[in-house]
Amino acid sequence: MARSVKSARRALEVLDLFEKLRRPAAIGEIAAMLGYPQSSTSFLLNDLRRTGYLNYDLETRCFAPTIRVALLGSWIHAGACGRDEISELLTGVRDLARMTTLLATQNGLDLQYVHVIETRQTPKLALRPGTLRPLCRGAGGLALLAERSDADIGRLVRSINADTAGTHEDLRRVLRYVDRTRRDGYAWIVGGVFPNIGSVAVRLPFNDILDKPLGLMIAGPAWRIRSEHRALGTMLRAELARFTGRLAVGTDRPS
Repeated sequence: MARSVKSARRALEVLDLFEKLRRPAAIGEIAAMLGYPQSSTSFLLNDLRRTGYLNYDLETRCFAPTIRVALLGSWIHAGACGRDEISELLTGVRDLARMTTLLATQNGLDLQYVHVIETRQTPKLALRPGTLRPLCRGAGGLALLAERSDADIGRLVRSINADTAGTHEDLRRVLRYVDRTRRDGYAWIVGGVFPNIGSVAVRLPFNDILDKPLGLMIAGPAWRIRSEHRALGTMLRAELARFTGRLAVGTDRPS
């Protein structure tokens, strides 16, 4: 029990430290500032990454809180800019699509769900914030990859194949899906992770604290995605245009 309380306290102290720093930080800096052993700090930060509270940048080797941390307090600060608007966008899309809606980002070599608005319909997908999925096998990941060069995608796929035992991403297949996403203005895929599930996604017009792109994603039965992806993609783009328009005129602009 004492060890669990200590771990919980340290997790909160890490988030408090980021509130003070207001920037990404590396393991060594965090350990030094909090007086923790570097090995246990590394374990704690990676555990917070796996559960969706921190994001990790492969190039800078720095951690920073995800948008999930900001969204946790949105019900307390009802008038805060940004958090309520994002939740409202996801809820509106959920109601229009009648499918689970997700906010997703790249975290290391994975796609991670940082906020989930579950469908009102049955059966439910039981997707949880913090879930990690293969970056190349979900519409959210394809939407994020579409703005990167083919050379960057090739390097990323090679890293995924080297890092993940038993998983091999076909670069030609990934590039076909990415080319389709660039052409259509939205991403879609069925059977990427589970054979009976599919997803549609678009890129959001802003990034997180690590300057990582964010994707707006809907997930549901494969048959619906396969037959309705064009209509769903059009709906996502229209809702995103309305959302962006409200921000552009200065109404509840995120700080």
